[in-house]
Amino acid sequence: MQERTRERLEAEVHRELADILEHEVKDPVMQEAFATVAAVRLSPDGRHARVYLFVPGDEPQRNKAMAAFKQNQGFIRTALATRLEVRRVPALDFQLDETLDKALRVDELLDELKDEDNPDPPAS
Repeated sequence: MQERTRERLEAEVHRELADILEHEVKDPVMQEAFATVAAVRLSPDGRHARVYLFVPGDEPQRNKAMAAFKQNQGFIRTALATRLEVRRVPALDFQLDETLDKALRVDELLDELKDEDNPDPPAS
């Protein structure tokens, strides 16, 4: 698959998955998770799609939501098949996107370093 075609299909899959999660999913666990499709990465042949989801909340909530996504991936793939005009709909592999968590942690560490380098001036 050509690079431009793959990028265009990634964007289309991303857009359609976001819409499916918002309007078609009826699983209460998935609805309560408020998951956001962060990114979609297709394999070079277009047969597999790794879908990165951002799920707010603590670890148990995220694990529960990811289990629900994996359990319902057949339904989601079927819904995606009705929307895409491709010969083969990619198999979906849902992954937890921890990019935002890591970025927030880096910000915290930088703030701590800044506080250590610039102690408060003594009161006069």
